[in-house]
Amino acid sequence: MEVGLQKLHENEWLVHIGCAKMKMDRFSVALLQITLEHLIASEKGEKHSTLQGYVRLGLRMKKLSDLHLQKLLRKLKNEDLLVLLKIAKDSEFDAKILANVGAIMAKQLESDLRNDQLPSEPEAKSSIRRLVETMFEMEAQGDIEFIDDTVRFI
Repeated sequence: MEVGLQKLHENEWLVHIGCAKMKMDRFSVALLQITLEHLIASEKGEKHSTLQGYVRLGLRMKKLSDLHLQKLLRKLKNEDLLVLLKIAKDSEFDAKILANVGAIMAKQLESDLRNDQLPSEPEAKSSIRRLVETMFEMEAQGDIEFIDDTVRFI
């Protein structure tokens, strides 16, 4: 079966799967990619964690400017953010988040990172999914913008 993607608008993609075509938003396309990676790995007999796919999407926050990251952090639940910090285990990401949440919240998150246990995989997926959904929603509305090497301003 063949799968193809065609960008129609900023947050609208046309996905071709076999003979079927459907319009999807950017978040749905990202979820489709995680699912396809899982299926390909399963087909080859390899292990693949959908949770790690969600974490990879969550780590996109590193590509936000401090201003946009602060806008996003105001919309996120602290409990969900804590789950991502625990599961990701990325010191660069931790430092960026802690620098942008405010001093009191940073102290609370640092304390919780040291003391709390890891959540179960289904709970972690739900938490990280909520973060990623909010992130994609804010990006689609133009509230935040991800910056990488390909972004050029005129």
